Formats: sequence, structure tokens, C-alpha cells
Amino acid sequence: MNEQFRKFLLNQEKTEIQQKKSENAPPIRLKTQSKRKTNVDLGQETFVQKKVKPDEKDDKKEPNLMVKLQMNPVDLVKCTKQYSYGNYKKYYHLRLQQKWEDPRLTILDGCYFTDKSILDIGCNDGTLTLLIALKHYPKLIRGIDIDYTLINKAIEQMVHLDDQQKKIQKQEFKPIIEDLPVSFEKYMEQPMSKAIEEQFIHQTIEDMNKENQQNTKDNTFPHNVYFRVQNIIGNKKYDEKYDTVLCLSVTKWIHLNFGDVGIKRLFKTISNSLNEGGHFILEPQEWKSYKKKKYYSTEFKQNYKEIQLKPQDFSKVLEKEYNFKLIQQINPDDESAIKKSKSTFRRPILIFEKQKEI
Repeated sequence: MNEQFRKFLLNQEKTEIQQKKSENAPPIRLKTQSKRKTNVDLGQETFVQKKVKPDEKDDKKEPNLMVKLQMNPVDLVKCTKQYSYGNYKKYYHLRLQQKWEDPRLTILDGCYFTDKSILDIGCNDGTLTLLIALKHYPKLIRGIDIDYTLINKAIEQMVHLDDQQKKIQKQEFKPIIEDLPVSFEKYMEQPMSKAIEEQFIHQTIEDMNKENQQNTKDNTFPHNVYFRVQNIIGNKKYDEKYDTVLCLSVTKWIHLNFGDVGIKRLFKTISNSLNEGGHFILEPQEWKSYKKKKYYSTEFKQNYKEIQLKPQDFSKVLEKEYNFKLIQQINPDDESAIKKSKSTFRRPILIFEKQKEI
């Protein structure tokens, strides 16, 4: 990463003007589009429809577990109470002492990221995903989140950082359209504008992927970062394989929304998505933090009562049932970087390695 750009990241939040620019970065718009507004992340696999502000006072009737697992994430977020999935709008903004410095990255070995294919589950507004893409040169890092408004924000941040990088490095970057869906239904069962569909109707996703593999072997930002709206435990599956999977401060929300069934589906999906010898980096919330949220909705309260698989048992279950081996546990009291950080990131981090199939 360019030294000047690194200094820019370190000092970006020092003035209110720079902060406002970051928060108000304009969304990406296609030149030709329908009246319904859409955002596209420079081709990074996701079209997202117009943002809808949920009614904070409306405690909506929750669909049952099996229905929720079958729903596409856009509809799922719309029909549930706001922030039910930990999808806070300014999560990193409020919890980082400095915008582009995450203390967890100072204690995680770069070998898990450099030149690796990475999945970041529950990426929120993409701050950590973008930091890894910028500082560790992964082959690919894909941030996924159940909330399409947060993916929009991640896209905006990516574009803002790329604009700043171009200004500092004085280089031109022509965005490459990658993995652009021919049909929005293929990814999220939602309609796509005719202008977009007509533009790409003659080119299949498979053809695009082949072109990208040949033409974009660049581990530098922004070529190496992707975002997608996805419920990791939903019925829609992907055949992608990764070297590293990050799941940081996500398990509580899956647990309270989907119970033990959801956690087991999460572990199984991650195991299936990792290459042999790949690493699963898990930052689980402690059981006592569940109690604070159980009254948030009637569904949370019911799921809380029925949970049998507690966070303290995750390691044992992952090793016994999902072909993982715990190779390192980082405790916040032992690590100065986490110890000095805000309380949100003072949680143990568990690193597992996927074992050979027997």
C-alpha cells in the first residue's frame, strides 16, 4: 500500500470535514437506470434496491424458523424488527477509537490474509473487509451481510477510498465489471431494471467469471474486494471455496434469531466453504451478553429459553462434529492491542484449522 495513502487512512478521521465526506459519499449509479434507484458495487456481484427505513416502533410479527431460512435476505430484513441481526448502522464508527484502525488486525497474523481467498461473514458497513483488502493484499476478500443497506454503505466506502487513493497516487482506475448477474432473481429473487438486464442479457455469469480469472489477477485494492447481500445460513448456497473465514461478533445474532439450528447450519456451511488446511477465525459473544438482548423481541425470548449449545461449548462441537482443530485462542487480557481497545472488541478470538477428511 502506498505510504501516503497509509498516512491518509491513519489521519482520515481527524477533521469533521473529512468525516462528513466519508459518511456522505455518493452511491454508485449506472448511467442508464430505471426510476427505481439501484446501487452497484463496481460489478461486485450485488444489485440493491432503494433503501427503506423500517419503523423502529413496529415490533412486527416474526415468521417461523423454516420460513426465515427460505426467505431472501432483502425481504427477511424488511419483515423483522430493526437491528434484529446486529445490523447497526454505525457499528464501526462508534466502536473504533480511530476509523481505519481495528485492534483485532494488530494481533491476527497476516498469514491468514495475504494472498488468501477470504470470506468475512457479517461484514456490516465493510470497514474491516476494506482494511484487510488495503493492508494485507488478499487474493480475494468477500464481505457478506444480511442487510442490504449496510452493503450499500460498504460500496460507498469502497468508492470513497478508491477516489482518495487515486487522488494521492494520481493514477487512473477503470472499474471492471465482475460477476454481474444477468438476472437479479438468480441472486436475490428480486427484479432488476430493464436497462441493466438488456445491457448484459447476452453475457452469462460463467463467461464473465472466466474473463475475470484471466484478466484480473491483482491483489491490490479495489480489484481484490467484493460485497454481497447474503444470509449465510439461508437455503441459497454457493460453491465458493476459501482459505480463511472470518466470523467476528456474529454468532449471538444468529443464535437469537435461529436458535441452535442456525448455529449448527453456520458451522456446517463454514466447514463446507473452507479449503483443507484453511482457517476459521471466530469471535463469539459470551453467553451473558445474550441475556441483555433476550427481551428485544418475543422470538428472542423464546429462542433464548431453548438454546442448548452455549458459546463456551462451540470449540468442543467444532472439533467433534465439524472437522476443525483449535490451534490458537487469543484472550483479550493477554493482548495489549485488544486490552486497550473499546469494550466491544474485548472478546476471545478462536482460530481453527480445517482438518483432512477421514
